[in-house]
Amino acid sequence: MAFKDKRAIRDHMIKIRNQMDTEEVRKLSDEIMSKLTRLPIYRESQTIMLYLDFNNEVISYNIIKECLEMGKRVLVPFCVRSDMRIVPTEIKDLNLSLREHNMGYMEPREEYVRPVSKDEIDLIVLPGIAFDKKGYRIGFGAGYYDRFLGSLNFKVPTVGVAYDYQVLDTFLVVEPHDIPVDYVITEKTIIIRS
Repeated sequence: MAFKDKRAIRDHMIKIRNQMDTEEVRKLSDEIMSKLTRLPIYRESQTIMLYLDFNNEVISYNIIKECLEMGKRVLVPFCVRSDMRIVPTEIKDLNLSLREHNMGYMEPREEYVRPVSKDEIDLIVLPGIAFDKKGYRIGFGAGYYDRFLGSLNFKVPTVGVAYDYQVLDTFLVVEPHDIPVDYVITEKTIIIRS
């Protein structure tokens, strides 16, 4: 299927994702996260930045629990809307540290925001609405992750997780601010950016 722009890709992928049932999301998420946990970059990482899944994204909560049980430090994004930036913040307890935003997604409670330097991050795992086979990502369009990834020293490995249908051969337009991830993991494959 050919798409004329990012918005068309975004609209198409969200429509498909919204139609997924709970059991399919759980099953595919387990397969994707199982692939992630077998990667040496995951096993060797002590400080991992993950995300809090929302609206049929690949489920992240089980891997967050696993990391906490293994003694790994878990960071999640805290979005500062005033300047549209991500602050990596450590969470130590999923129940106590989080609250539901009025848009329906979970985020760290302000009183539990524990900023962590980007230099301490060993691995970043992030969602996307779509990825291409070169590792480029389409999110919701606000650019939070692109700005965050663009500020890194590029020594931090990045892994995008998605369902296989969310991966396209290529995006027609890649903008200068778009930052590709190093790996894209789906239930069917692991794509490594060359």
